[in-house]
Amino acid sequence: MRAYTLPLPLVLFLLLIFSTTLLAQETVTQGRISGTVQDEETKAPLGFANIVLLTARDSSLVTGATSDMEGKFELARVPQGRFILRISSVGYPTKFISNIAITAANANLQLGAIPVRGGATRLKEVQIVTERPIVSFELDKRVVNVSQDINAESGSVAEVMQNLPSVTVDVDGNVSMRGSSNVTILVDGKRSALSNLTLDQIPANLIESIELITNPSSKYNPEGTSGIINLVLKKEKKPGFNGSASVTAGTYDNYNTSLNLNYRYYKWSLNSGYDFRQRTRPGESNSFTTNYHLNDFGQQDSTSYRLQEGTRNSKDISHSFRLGADYFLTPRHTLSASGIYRFGRDTGYNNIFYRFEDENRQLVSTRTRNTDEEENENAVDVTLGYRQTFERKGQELTADIVYNTNIDDEVALYNEQSGFQGTLPEVQQTLVDDANREIVAKADYVHPISENSRFEAGFRSSFERLDEDSRFFNRNNETGDLVYSTDQSNHFVFDQNIYSVYSNYSNKYKSISYQVGLRAEQTVTKTDLRTEGRKDNNDYFSLFPTFFITKNFNPENKLQFSYSRRINRPRSRFLNPFVDRSDRFSVHYGNPELKPEFVNSLELGYLKYWGEASINATVFYRHTLDEIERFRMATNVIVGNDTVPATETTFLNISDNRAYGAELGFNYPATKWWRINGSISGFRTQLNTTQGDTELSNAQFSWNSKVNSTFTVWEDLNIQLSGFYRAPTADIQGRMEQMFSADLAMKKDVLKKKGTISLRVSDVFNTRQFNFLSFGPEFRTESENRRQSRIVYLGFTYRLNSEGNNRDRRRPNEQNGGDDEGFEN
Repeated sequence: MRAYTLPLPLVLFLLLIFSTTLLAQETVTQGRISGTVQDEETKAPLGFANIVLLTARDSSLVTGATSDMEGKFELARVPQGRFILRISSVGYPTKFISNIAITAANANLQLGAIPVRGGATRLKEVQIVTERPIVSFELDKRVVNVSQDINAESGSVAEVMQNLPSVTVDVDGNVSMRGSSNVTILVDGKRSALSNLTLDQIPANLIESIELITNPSSKYNPEGTSGIINLVLKKEKKPGFNGSASVTAGTYDNYNTSLNLNYRYYKWSLNSGYDFRQRTRPGESNSFTTNYHLNDFGQQDSTSYRLQEGTRNSKDISHSFRLGADYFLTPRHTLSASGIYRFGRDTGYNNIFYRFEDENRQLVSTRTRNTDEEENENAVDVTLGYRQTFERKGQELTADIVYNTNIDDEVALYNEQSGFQGTLPEVQQTLVDDANREIVAKADYVHPISENSRFEAGFRSSFERLDEDSRFFNRNNETGDLVYSTDQSNHFVFDQNIYSVYSNYSNKYKSISYQVGLRAEQTVTKTDLRTEGRKDNNDYFSLFPTFFITKNFNPENKLQFSYSRRINRPRSRFLNPFVDRSDRFSVHYGNPELKPEFVNSLELGYLKYWGEASINATVFYRHTLDEIERFRMATNVIVGNDTVPATETTFLNISDNRAYGAELGFNYPATKWWRINGSISGFRTQLNTTQGDTELSNAQFSWNSKVNSTFTVWEDLNIQLSGFYRAPTADIQGRMEQMFSADLAMKKDVLKKKGTISLRVSDVFNTRQFNFLSFGPEFRTESENRRQSRIVYLGFTYRLNSEGNNRDRRRPNEQNGGDDEGFEN
């Protein structure tokens, strides 16, 4: 038996974790502090009060606890030293107790009853409130504060992204940035089980913010030619116990609920959550295809027409469980672990009616094809992490191991019937088992050289396998048995290992800052088409340089130029040659001979602030080699004794794509109660390719605009209006037509800001459609696609042991230790 050897980077990583853990242990004299919190006037105990112990020297966090129902608390394992005790409870001003000392002679300190004053003092409390804008601009990225977007109360991440600058979302929840669909989705800076979901499957209330990075540095994985979208999950940093629960109901049987719990005590920070989601999406589609029949000389001989009308519906029910923990070995050493388990079931149908006409538009025949599908999914994501900080400010070492897997099994039943009476139906069935597994090991180190310069380095190794076994059966109408089809069945296995190292150097000279980086990657891939005994290897080495230079005219006026080289490796569904026959007259399949595409990206950005108002202007140029595009070809299908024109769609490397354009984003507080932010971008795309004897080219200028307008009607009632318009965008054989939509949302705080009621209407005017035009030498197709998008949502959120919206507020006497950040970051 062949011995299995762990990869060298993984071995080094495990040794690093083990050795640093042993070095991190400290032996200290420990004490104990206890007491009882009560209302000063009524003497009633205050349960669930937050108790925080801070060092007297710099107000850094030492430990914390939550009082029980009788107001009692206990802080254990307190080291020797002088401290400040901070006590906070909802509806009461924060109380500080200074001159607390733990010594070897007095290790157990009993404070007894601690009165907290309420009543009139609460009325005199002064709060300074600052509200973060929905979109904030930085030179190298844009940060969308999802917690400020009312759509996040009940919607999905895809619905929130509809209003983001530079981003468009299609009917299936797939994302494009600046006209390119090659976008990398990360969760907390890494791939995870959530990354593998379409964005309309992820509840927006899990997300704290979304980072849009159009030109990442060499520290980031270079995958995704148009940039990175990083979803930052919510993390509660306050000590003690807190959480939230929400429930939302929408028309057309759309429901979701979530429960998030956090507990922080001494060296532990724990979080957990559960999410239920039921998504129902009825829809319809129509297409009109003109087929051009050519003679032996390649000249048009005749035409025929195919009209399709389709109706569909799907119901996706999913459950997600989340659990995470951080353990602070010392103030400078932290271990973390997190896990996500998701399972779900998706059922649906798709019914298509075909009408075939001759060149005189006379009816020739009709057919119907009904499809019933059921898919079961299981996904697991586990992350182990380590973080070490040093005495020198900014010096840091982080390391992670990530394992994620998605396992799906799908059953589809097709029933096709001719419009002629007396014909027997054609019945087909497919069984698909799909398993995707990935292991990632990575480490990053940051070393400050001086106050203005630093060096970064790291490595990343990933090991991925996709195993998709698709079995196809045809029913024998004489016996009624399903017969296995060797011609149509397909078993495809794809392995991809990537080994990479990177380094960055940054420095500053007067008002000019710069960063130079380089990433080197070795990619090893293997495809195994087991049903045909065909194996292919594609190994390649790549370098990815990056360069950034920034001119700071003043703190509110900045200019930056950046360059990066990136890659888009073909996804497994682009490579798998399995033929999708859910529509036999428009079939889809992958191409295992695809090569990766490379892009050179340049940007020039300008950022200007006027108080709370800001603008971000960018011009960009992107040159892509071997771009991967859908390619449609005319073909014929044998139906009975007739030959019927059809269309095949696969993926090919297009030789050249050049895109250039400009963007303008703005954030403007018109008044104290009205804030506007939005963006407008325009770009031109030029595509050229040669396929066989055919030369294809297409060019088009496109633009899009988005705007959000938020009104604070009363202190606890917000109304948000948002809308977007997207002009037609080109691909090599046609274009995606224009689209526009508008949303309305409002929320009101109740129960002394412990609760929030939200009401939202998506696509108010019911205008959201996904229409396409595609053409080739032998066909032209116009198609319309619509899913039910005008949906009314009503939701309620309740926060447990939380000060509601106060996380963006700060009292004057809380400037030390008020953020509860924990140990030094």
